[in-house]
Amino acid sequence: MDIVGYFPAVEPATLTAVDAASARILADGMTGPDPVFLSTLKAGRDAFTTRHPKVTADADGARILRSVLMKPESEDHVHRLHDQVVRLARS
Repeated sequence: MDIVGYFPAVEPATLTAVDAASARILADGMTGPDPVFLSTLKAGRDAFTTRHPKVTADADGARILRSVLMKPESEDHVHRLHDQVVRLARS
């Protein structure tokens, strides 16, 4: 099982913007014509900015997107999932 955490590139690069974009992608993904079901997890300010120092810490943390790939067969779906998430992030 693999758990993948990721977040959209945003301008300005702030925790608030990452949080808002992640929430929008989560909601839009579930209601779109080709749904993709993601989840989010909360990354605290220190943990996030230690790993991503170019992101401004303007909040206590941010939600990031999370996907769980539970079976070896999930590998066949990674490219499709990635394409869907990229499309949502750009919309």
